[in-house]
Amino acid sequence: MLSNHKSLILLFLIAIMLTQWSCQRGRGSQTDPVELSTAKELTESNRKFILTFYPFIIEANKKVMTDRARLLDLRNDYRHVIRKKNHLEWINRLAENYEYGDDFFNDTLTRRQYKAHIDTLLYRVDYIPERLVMAQAIVESGWGKSKFARQGNNYFGIRCYRPGCGMAPKGIDKPRFYVRSFSSAQAAVDEYLNMLNSGFAYENLRKQRRALRNENNYPDALLMAKGLRRYSEKKSAYIDLVESIINNYLPENLQDFVEYHNNFDNLADEKS
Repeated sequence: MLSNHKSLILLFLIAIMLTQWSCQRGRGSQTDPVELSTAKELTESNRKFILTFYPFIIEANKKVMTDRARLLDLRNDYRHVIRKKNHLEWINRLAENYEYGDDFFNDTLTRRQYKAHIDTLLYRVDYIPERLVMAQAIVESGWGKSKFARQGNNYFGIRCYRPGCGMAPKGIDKPRFYVRSFSSAQAAVDEYLNMLNSGFAYENLRKQRRALRNENNYPDALLMAKGLRRYSEKKSAYIDLVESIINNYLPENLQDFVEYHNNFDNLADEKS
C-alpha cells in the first residue's frame, strides 16, 4: 500500500504530467484557426468519425501516461520497491504487459540495475501521437466503415491466430490468421497502443520517439509514422498513405478541432 505522503506525491506527479500532456496537445481558445483546418474537405461522415473516435484515443493515452508518471515516481525508490517489495507486484505486472516478463524486477537487482530497468520500461510506456492513431484507424477501417470495425470493433487490422478469436478474411477457406474481435472500440485502441509500444516490429517507431524526447521535443505523428514500415506488406507505400491522411485530413491541432466541432454541433442542437 502507498503511504499517504507517497500517494499525495504520486497524485501530484500524475496531475503535472497529464496537465503538461494536455497543454502540449492543444492551447484552447488561443489556437490559430489554421490549426483547425484540413488541406482537403472532410465529408460529414468523416468528420463524425473523427469526433466519435477521438475520445477513445485520449482515454488510451491517459492510461499510458498515468502508468508512466507512477514509474517516474518509483525510479528513485529502490529501497521500497526491491527491498520492501512495495509496488513490486504492480511494476512486474506492467513489465509483463509490455513484454518484459513478470520477474523483470526482483531482489537480485542492484540500485543501478533497478534504475536501468525502470528506464527500459519507460522506453515503452509512453505516448502515441493522437494524429498517428487517428490516421491509422482511418486507413485500416476505412473511416470506421469496414466490416471488421462495425462487427468486431477492430479499427487497426490487428490479427490473431486462434480459431474463434476473430473474423476470417473474406474468400479464404483455411485462413492463416483472423482479424481480431474486440469487446469495444476502447479495447481496440488500448491494444493498438500496447502493440506499437511493445511489438518488436515497431522498434524504429520507439527509437524515433526516444530521439525526440532526448531533444526535449514532444512525440510527433509524422516523424513517428516512419517507424510503421512493418505494419503492412505495402511497407514504404503504407507510410506514405498514413502521412497523406495526416497531412490532408487531420488538422494540426486535433484536440481543438474536436472541441470546436462538438461545441458547434451542441449549439446547433440547442437551436433546432
